[in-house]
Amino acid sequence: MKNPSLTVRALPWLCLLGSFAPLAAAPGGFRFPGGEVESGREAFIALNCLQCHTVAKTELPDPKSPRRIELNLAGQVRFVKSYEDLVVAITNPRHVVTEQYRAILTGAEASGGIEPVMPDLTEDMSARQLMDLTAFLDAAFRASHESYGK
Repeated sequence: MKNPSLTVRALPWLCLLGSFAPLAAAPGGFRFPGGEVESGREAFIALNCLQCHTVAKTELPDPKSPRRIELNLAGQVRFVKSYEDLVVAITNPRHVVTEQYRAILTGAEASGGIEPVMPDLTEDMSARQLMDLTAFLDAAFRASHESYGK
């Protein structure tokens, strides 16, 4: 066939475009497969997240030492408005530092003399812990905020 018809030439492109339709229709975008809420709570404790964080409407043990700062996750929806935002906040904690947080830093911290923000736990956390921790915090945000994820 020297000169295929327009239909024959367009068919591969139409098939390719059609393969993206399920992605566009998928609600909420990216999600880890699985993730256990209770295991995420355990990961939250094991990774010592409770040294600086509490979680709205969730009972957690007291931290091992006094908190210098207490950030209530799921208490307000500011930057984490979706599951995807939550994954970014966990895996890249330095992506945003709020003005409220800056206001409580000491002079040395504010000038860069001390690392004040959440440590990067991606080298210490397993993939399973990341999936579970995300499920735990996602459930907390959903329980606290009707607008979360929409």
